[in-house]
Amino acid sequence: MSRRKTPYQKKPFESTGASNDTSSNIYTSMLLSNAWRSLTAQQQRLYLYCKAQYYGQKTKPNGDPLCFEMNQSKWCGLYGLYEKSNAKGFYRDLSALIGAGFLTCVECGAITRTKSVYRFSSMWQKFGTPAFEVAPSEMTLAMQRKERIKKP
Repeated sequence: MSRRKTPYQKKPFESTGASNDTSSNIYTSMLLSNAWRSLTAQQQRLYLYCKAQYYGQKTKPNGDPLCFEMNQSKWCGLYGLYEKSNAKGFYRDLSALIGAGFLTCVECGAITRTKSVYRFSSMWQKFGTPAFEVAPSEMTLAMQRKERIKKP
């Protein structure tokens, strides 16, 4: 593979042109998938911000190149996605992303009061098929509790 001779020039409709500006790709196969269509507009927006967070982080948690951290200062303060009083909405939408196979929870910071670590997943490609399964180890603690309550 050869390197680009000149760096990619951002188009005016893509960016303000700042050097620290990152981009994140969303491909048509994802946009047209049943998993993506099962999400609400707010959940889709949260996924886009997760990708922006992922590409914006210089060092990856746990040394895993697919991991990123998301905490209240980011989703509430930096991105302005949810009000501080609407933490329940954030966790509901994040659980939907995990439930649809887009993310997995690597470390839940609820117990230790640290940043939670999430990982991107390709399980969404199997959404709606018998091969689709979100393992309890990939869920947040709240999702695991709900699963235990559901099962008789």
